[in-house]
Amino acid sequence: MKARWVPEGERLRLEGELDFVSAIPVREALDSFLAGSAGKRVVLDLSGVTRVNSVGLSLLLSAVRTAQRSKVQLQATGLPAGLMSMAAVCGLDDWLKTLSAASGSTTEIPHAGQ
Repeated sequence: MKARWVPEGERLRLEGELDFVSAIPVREALDSFLAGSAGKRVVLDLSGVTRVNSVGLSLLLSAVRTAQRSKVQLQATGLPAGLMSMAAVCGLDDWLKTLSAASGSTTEIPHAGQ
């Protein structure tokens, strides 16, 4: 199953395989959702992702930029272990660890590169 967003109130759950083929429509849908959520809190739930590659990091970085422009309080939960491993290779592991939350909780996404 290709990746798709499932809105659940303020939570936006990503389900399926996130790869280079699914990345563009997934990012476009996320950008649209965030733009329409100006001033609100949005939780990205990645626990439904069955496969992810480096495009997952790109998606999160893009989401942070879009959220900042839209003044959205962006949070994340359910980050896949593979995504965290890729972040270590890219030097983003400390930033991504701040996104990682204990089951059921969320962590505010800080600005990348700070």
